[in-house]
Parts: sequence; structure tokens; C-alpha cells
Amino acid sequence: MSLLTILFSLAIERYVDAVDQIRKFDWSISFANWVKEKFSHSEFWNDTLGLIAIILLPVFLCAIIYSQLYDALGLLGFLFSLAVLVYCLGPKRVQHAARLYIDAGEHEDEHSLKTYASDILGPDVPSTPQDMNRQVCEKLLVSTNENLLGVFFWFVLLGPMGALMFRMAGELYYNSQQQDEEQKPEYTEFNNSTRMLYAILLWVPAQLTTLAFAITGSFIDTLHEWKQRLPNDYLNPQESDDTLFHTGLKSLQIDPETHQFDINTVHDVLALSWRSIILWITALALLTLAGWAG
Repeated sequence: MSLLTILFSLAIERYVDAVDQIRKFDWSISFANWVKEKFSHSEFWNDTLGLIAIILLPVFLCAIIYSQLYDALGLLGFLFSLAVLVYCLGPKRVQHAARLYIDAGEHEDEHSLKTYASDILGPDVPSTPQDMNRQVCEKLLVSTNENLLGVFFWFVLLGPMGALMFRMAGELYYNSQQQDEEQKPEYTEFNNSTRMLYAILLWVPAQLTTLAFAITGSFIDTLHEWKQRLPNDYLNPQESDDTLFHTGLKSLQIDPETHQFDINTVHDVLALSWRSIILWITALALLTLAGWAG
């Protein structure tokens, strides 16, 4: 069932533009802010316990709905899990925007190029083509795990509840990063807990994604870079992102310090991203067939 759900979600992700409009996670940020403000005087809640409560309440509600629908009719449970999975992918369709970005670059359409770059990177788009292409490559490699494979990993383990937990942790982490920049010391402990939780949830799928980069690219170069970065502190999601960026480039035999990033590089990185996704799906299909055979 997980394999079928993931295949349908990938088809929707690739061909249905409307999904961008439904992926709104403002409710999770508003709920978290309400809890933090309500219990900001309590050290007991303004820490890991508060974070767990914020995430577990929606996840528990998701589990109840899924259980009731699945018990009533298996198809309803399948459709609900598919809806949750599609909702939790993203929040941006980076691979889709990257294809449009590449087309614009190949046709030398500077206006469209910057438009699609802002779709991928946000409002802060570098002014030079070299830096813009480099950041698009980095976002592609990181989002392969963060937006897709990481969500699939937790979905396979825990169903729609796992996908929702992973996405909520990510949204709360990025919101906490903004709060740190705005210097809100009263939420320091809560933000630290958010960072650690997301780093833990991110780490295992990040290692599997790096392995996929190695298998679908230059295995030796990727493995060498991977070994150098394993001792790093992985209680920081940025470390996992840096590892994905550098090992992804090494799998393409690219040195990020000397390489001239152009549209062809973005094309190669996008191809690597999809090869890694296909490898994951193939592995899941084999595991599913082995389970049926057993």
C-alpha cells in the first residue's frame, strides 16, 4: 500500500499544478506560537515537552481519522493517506520549478530564469548567473531529501502520521530559525529542541539519500566525501544539508570550489535527483515484492 501511495503522490507532484495552492502550513506555526505564548512562563512547557505536545496533537488527530476511515472502508483510508502524503511533500515543487528554470536558461530567457529562480530560492536571488546556478543546485540536492525522500521514509515507517510529523518538524524548525534571527531569547530552549528533533528525523533519510547519490553517480568520490563528513555534528540540520550538497556534487565528479556552475550543471543535478528517487522507489518495490513472496 505504501508503494502505491508513493507512486500516486509522485504523479500528482509532477503533473498537478494545483497542489502548490493547498500546501499551507501557517496553521502549524500559529498553533505553535499560541502554545509558546500561553506557556511562555513555564520552563516545563517552553522546552522539549511543549514541542512534543505541539506535534503529537495533530499527529494523533491524523491517526484517529485514518483509523476510522480505514476501518470503514480501506479505499477511504488509502485516499486519506494519499492526501496527507501529497500535502506533506514540498512545500515547493522544486524539481518542477527546476525543469522550467533549465528551459528558460537554454532559451536564454533572463526574465523567466530569475522568476523560476525565485520560485526555487525565495526572494533573495543572487545577482550573478554562477551564484544563482550554484544555489539552485544546492536547493535541488537538499530538497531531494527534505521535500521528497525524507517524507517517503517516515511515511513508510509510520504511515500518514509519519509524513505529517516530519513536515511539521521541518516547518517549526525553519520558523525557529527566523525567530533566532529576530533575537527572541525567551524561545531559545524551545528552538533548540526544535532543531534537535528535526535533525534527528532528517539524519537517517539523509544518509540513505547520500547512498542513493553514490549508487547513481560516482560511488568512490561520493563515499570519500561522505566519510570525511560523517564525524560532523548531525544535531544540526544544516550539517545534513551540507553533506547532501557536497556528496551530490561529488557523485557527479564536481568540485564546488572550482566548478563553473551553469545550466548544464543544474540539468545534471536534476537528473541525479530523479535517479535517486527512482532508486528509492525500486528498492521499496523489491522490498514489497519480497514481503508478498514471504
